[in-house]
Amino acid sequence: MLQVRFHDWKRQIQWIIDGENYFWQTSENGFQFTDSNQPDIVLKCSRNNLNRIAEIKLSFFISIWATGDIQFQGSFADAFRLGYIFLSDKRKRKVIFLAHCFLNTNTRFPGGCAYDGATMPLIKTVLDCGVGIIQMPCPEYLCLGLEKYKYGEMAPEEMRKCFREKAEEVIKQIKDYLKFRFDILGVIGMNPSPSCGVEITKGKGTMLGIDRDTSEKEGPGVFIEELIKLLKEERIENIPIFGIRRILPGEEGIEERLEQIKTRLSQS
Repeated sequence: MLQVRFHDWKRQIQWIIDGENYFWQTSENGFQFTDSNQPDIVLKCSRNNLNRIAEIKLSFFISIWATGDIQFQGSFADAFRLGYIFLSDKRKRKVIFLAHCFLNTNTRFPGGCAYDGATMPLIKTVLDCGVGIIQMPCPEYLCLGLEKYKYGEMAPEEMRKCFREKAEEVIKQIKDYLKFRFDILGVIGMNPSPSCGVEITKGKGTMLGIDRDTSEKEGPGVFIEELIKLLKEERIENIPIFGIRRILPGEEGIEERLEQIKTRLSQS
């Protein structure tokens, strides 16, 4: 992370430790001691607090922004940047991108959900694996409305354009997480959604307004299709895209589906 966080950030830093002065300068390799100079940032604290920070008994970030154990002179932007450089916590830096309605069942069609607000068994499985969840936008809600009144009325090219715009938002987030060296364990769609299905879709033609076939077919939904295209255009590789079948009231087999997800995430 050093090269990423120090890129294009050139600063002179003065430490005042119990009245003694020390000077750093930044480069893409981190901090180096330097001769005294006109500092961009001044940090002042006691030697005791500096030792506590070095031993990770005191947070550098909190010391600046909350407790005042470090007195800071400089811009707020530089204080935040320093805080991130010294950040230390328990995060695994592993994330997945998840179809919207697994986390918010209220965007599902009426009668199409087995859970009150979220698909809790799936969410719990992912969180138990120590993986962060990034909720993708719901393209059907954003392009067709909450109850999808425009379903089958939008021209196919108009709908694809709208879905592609929503997929572009996901690509931007993917690029940000990759830039800062997070592990993206995958994109999880919802089979057999006409939008977010991956291996299977149902009713994609009716949603696009091109046919009346509502049988299940192999292949991705419209949103996932556009997402895959953008990944190729941006030359982003090695991000697995897979689906888990949605769970309807009265359906069985959820344990097997969850075990597949757990195995995938545990092996990543």
